[in-house]
Amino acid sequence: MRLGNFGRIALGWTIITVGGIYSFILSKKSVDKRRFEDMQIRERMRKSNLGDYEAVGSRKFGA
Repeated sequence: MRLGNFGRIALGWTIITVGGIYSFILSKKSVDKRRFEDMQIRERMRKSNLGDYEAVGSRKFGA
């Protein structure tokens, strides 16, 4: 089957469009995964700072 100029252009645009959408979806999933991991890390840090702390001695800063 021979394609004319219009057919070649349409096929090229189709391939570029599908590839672009697919790469966008992959990058969005990657960003969402990274954001979720960062939120989990922040939540662990927040939970580790809960509780009462005792002052140990008196600290003197400076001279």
